[in-house]
Amino acid sequence: MTKEEIFKLEQERLKQVIDKINEQIKIAQEGFDKQKHFIIGFKEGQRGTQFTRQGLMSLYATEINNLNKVKSNPYFGKIEFQDSNGINQIYIGKRAILDKNKDILAYDWRSPICSLYYDYDLGDAKYIENGKEIKGKLTNKRHIVIKDGELQSVNDQDVLSDDKILLKYLSENSDYKLKSIIATIQKEQNQIIRSPLKKDYIIQGVAGSGKTTVALHRIAYLLYNEAKNISESEFMILGPNKYFLNYISELLPDLDINNVTQLTFDEIALNSLKGKAKINSKNNTLQNVLNGDTNYKVIEYKSSIEFVKLLEKFIYTYIESNLNKPIMYEDIELCSKESLERIYKSVVYTNRSYNEKINDFIKSLVSQIKKNADDLCYDVWKKCKKEIDLLPKDDIRRQQLLDKTTEIQMEIKKGCLKEIKDYFKFSKVNPLILYRSFIESLDKINVNYPIDIKELQDYTLNNISKKQLGVEDLSPIILIDYLMNGSKEYSNYSYLAIDEAQDLSLAQYYVLKKIFNKCIFNIFGDVNQSIYDYQSVKDWNELNNVIFDNKACLLNLSKSYRTTLEIAQTANLVLNEYNSYEADSINRNGSEIEVTENDSKTYNVSLINQIKKLLDKGYTSIAIICKDDKETDAVYKKLIKQGVNISRIKEQDNEFNGGLCIMPSFLSKGLEFDAVIIYNANNINYTDSDIDLKLLYVSITRALHELFINYEGELTKVLKPLIKDDVKKLTKEYS
Repeated sequence: MTKEEIFKLEQERLKQVIDKINEQIKIAQEGFDKQKHFIIGFKEGQRGTQFTRQGLMSLYATEINNLNKVKSNPYFGKIEFQDSNGINQIYIGKRAILDKNKDILAYDWRSPICSLYYDYDLGDAKYIENGKEIKGKLTNKRHIVIKDGELQSVNDQDVLSDDKILLKYLSENSDYKLKSIIATIQKEQNQIIRSPLKKDYIIQGVAGSGKTTVALHRIAYLLYNEAKNISESEFMILGPNKYFLNYISELLPDLDINNVTQLTFDEIALNSLKGKAKINSKNNTLQNVLNGDTNYKVIEYKSSIEFVKLLEKFIYTYIESNLNKPIMYEDIELCSKESLERIYKSVVYTNRSYNEKINDFIKSLVSQIKKNADDLCYDVWKKCKKEIDLLPKDDIRRQQLLDKTTEIQMEIKKGCLKEIKDYFKFSKVNPLILYRSFIESLDKINVNYPIDIKELQDYTLNNISKKQLGVEDLSPIILIDYLMNGSKEYSNYSYLAIDEAQDLSLAQYYVLKKIFNKCIFNIFGDVNQSIYDYQSVKDWNELNNVIFDNKACLLNLSKSYRTTLEIAQTANLVLNEYNSYEADSINRNGSEIEVTENDSKTYNVSLINQIKKLLDKGYTSIAIICKDDKETDAVYKKLIKQGVNISRIKEQDNEFNGGLCIMPSFLSKGLEFDAVIIYNANNINYTDSDIDLKLLYVSITRALHELFINYEGELTKVLKPLIKDDVKKLTKEYS
């Protein structure tokens, strides 16, 4: 069959499918209108019927909405799979589509048989459904492009390779929101997306390998295939900041993810702090480290497992020291010291918090006091009588003693709840107060510290006095709150996906494992991008060993799909400098990297010419990336004065709406743009330190299609191989 005949055949089939979808929409609309008609005319006493009809209306409305969503693009691929039952023709789309006879017009991409489309070339193939392996042959694999209900192209795999299909998508301009990759999921990505639910995973993915989209598609896959085992409300996504979470937000509904919780680590800490302090962002700390204003060794130690375990021991000592005497009421022992020691031991050796155990203990103790009230009241009476007998019969104090005794006896019969609660008041202290006490006590604890502990104390206590905490202080705060009060608000979650996971410290993982103690962890990150080097994960094996007892499964996404070959090769220059492994790249050729030397007189002209060149090419998302906030502010003000329409991205921003923007390097992580202009890649901005190199690597790998590198003075050593005699000077070309 010729290509033209195949196209015509698929065109006719598409028309039939859309007709059937329209027929289904019509049937659903009639059902909706029918239920609506009955509700409008319902009578008193028919309320139960009314609720039933409202439920049906909701189902019809959902069906209409879903059918309208898929009508313009009902499927993107087709496979023919021959097994023992014959040849199956499988069309694959975002959602399953059935006609009025329940025949399948398109399969949901998440269904087991559709894994064949992603995992196999033509030939022998197999998939697993309901625990059973089904073998056969993939006899045809077809990529179909449909836009607004019109067939655009049809390509069989033996005519057009998977890489060429992927290149067509990658060559498109970037949107300012994350996109679905359902039609182009690669084999290594698919294996992670479809991995079994009940296991912890750590996924190392190079820049541009699709970590975030794979993480979200995996949630969509699990919601579809594991609906009996886990509900949408049990999923949580932990992102690096609200800006990033907003960036991924519009993809979630497109993947049928509607009620998954999204949080940052800072928000978890703020919940523990109850407004008692503000958080100094990790980017501010990074700026201070880069400027030499903060000793990174202090941050590094406070982000360590050793530090939080020392704190944990301090909290247990604090609890034990406050349980060293019996609970007394008017010289009557309500609870012995030995009984209280049992509470301490139960806190140390169980996952339950101190206050949870205390609340249970108080209930039990009050019940016991009420039960033994007669004996306790008799003891109180004996003591009273002994005192009364020593007083003259006409002494007014005799009646006062009798009244007081009656009052005590009544309180005992009630269980002495107030007195018992007063005894445990020390447990209600704010975590920040306990943390301060811990910091103040560090120089008195007999530990061989790896740093100057006095410097750590002064630095931390100075911040606390200003009601400020660094990110490195958040793990201790959360840990204290967890040990004292538990984590009920997180107890219902069963699955935690962490993105940009390399930026969390071992201390942060330690407390996350405690508060999300029922969760399966799926961790997505890239150690090459751990720009907060002093408090980031440097080795996934260490994380696996320390936090997961080497039971987590380590997987790799080693190929970058984001950038052109030229940009990928430039990024690899940086990776080689700090001895990290290179990223593989899809063979997508693009423009040469343009390296431009500037001075104070030519910089503005050069920059504006670069912007003009990129806008003339029709790019819709362009980022100027500076080293830090100070440089970003200065360049932004200059461009605004020159009338350039540009947005300045700040850490507190919650969203980005595309266009031309400028930002510091550390805020660009996790984002992507059609083109990137690195403002000043000289040897002062980017030295050979690991932090500088990682910031440069992050900046380079944000670009999809074009990368301009500017510098003043001397280009950073790592990029010098880019300089050639024939490098064009954009200043001359466009001025």
